[in-house]
Amino acid sequence: MHGVEAAADRSARQAALLKLIEQRQFGTQDELVDALHRKGFEVTQASVSRDIRQLGLVKLQGRYVSPGPRSDSAGQADGPLESELITGVASAGANLLIVRTRTGAASVVAAKLDEHKLPQIVGSLAGDDTIFLAVRSRAAQGQVVHFLRSWRPTP
Repeated sequence: MHGVEAAADRSARQAALLKLIEQRQFGTQDELVDALHRKGFEVTQASVSRDIRQLGLVKLQGRYVSPGPRSDSAGQADGPLESELITGVASAGANLLIVRTRTGAASVVAAKLDEHKLPQIVGSLAGDDTIFLAVRSRAAQGQVVHFLRSWRPTP
C-alpha cells in the first residue's frame, strides 16, 4: 500500500506544481519548493527537481513552463510551446538535421517529436540545446524541416 500512497502523493504534488506554474512565474526550484510547502506538500529541492524532469518542464525566458500548448486568459490557444523552444534548424549533409533549442529544452522537444513517429526520421539524439535528427534522404530532410517550421502538436 505504501507504493500506491506514494504514487498518489506524487501525482497530487505534480498536479499542484503544474497549476502553480500556470498561475504565476517561478524562476528557481527554491521558489517552487516554498510554494508547494504553502500548499501543504512536504517536498525537498531534490523531489521538485525530479518532478520537473518527469513533467518535462523547461525554463523559458527565466521561468518554468510546461511544454504543452498554452492558452491565454480567454482560453484561446496561442500556439505550441515547442515552436517557442526551437530556435533554429539546419541541415548537415543529406541525412542529418541539427535542431537548436533553448537551453535545457532539447530532450523535451525530441521526446515530443518522437511521439509523432515521422517515417522520414530514422533516429534522434538530444543534448542540452541541440537535437541531431537522422533522416532517410534529402527529400525526407526537406519534409522534416517543413514539419518543424509549421509544427502544431495536438494536446
